[in-house]
Amino acid sequence: MSNPKVRVSQKSDRSKPQAILNRDSASTFSEDAIRTRAYQIYESRGSIHNRADEDWGQAQSELMDLVGGK
Repeated sequence: MSNPKVRVSQKSDRSKPQAILNRDSASTFSEDAIRTRAYQIYESRGSIHNRADEDWGQAQSELMDLVGGK
């Protein structure tokens, strides 16, 4: 899985993931929403590199939990 570097220009509330639902795809999240949450996870761990796949998977899982799916 390719994980390009992500730059986030705005600070967001890290206490809750900000989910953007793509309603046309049966409650799946946009790649941007997953990328944003994965970057928040990365930052919360102290910006430790080489865990991008884990961060991405955790972000997907958290966002799916918000809508009650898996």
